[in-house]
Amino acid sequence: MSVATAAAPLALTRLGRDRTDRGLFRARELSATTVLVAAVGEIDASNSGELLDYVDALLPSYDQLVLDLSRLSFFGTDGYSTLHTIAARCSQRGIDWVLVPGPEVTRALRVCDPDGQFKTESNIVSATAALARGPHTHLQLAPLPK
Repeated sequence: MSVATAAAPLALTRLGRDRTDRGLFRARELSATTVLVAAVGEIDASNSGELLDYVDALLPSYDQLVLDLSRLSFFGTDGYSTLHTIAARCSQRGIDWVLVPGPEVTRALRVCDPDGQFKTESNIVSATAALARGPHTHLQLAPLPK
């Protein structure tokens, strides 16, 4: 099933210097205004900053982001902090975004985000459709305590 007109992957980055089994990030342009970023493997303290840098580098070129974390095998609390920062940066830049969480991310969101601050959808197709329906209210998130 096609989500949208998809170009070839924009980038492929392995996480960690020698840890090719830890995780992988990919970006795919879904349209001229929408980018899909998918992560596979693990997000923890050792690589959550790399996910943030990866997404942050793409944000200036797009108006919408689909962040697909449905295929992660581990998602640590540092990953939640990264989601919080992504949400704040998207809000600052007027970028509409939707998160596609998998079981690991859903478990973390139940604990760290019980009020459901992040817009989530169950799959990429639903996320893309949600973005197509129009902009969502951008959250004004307070900084996380250090």
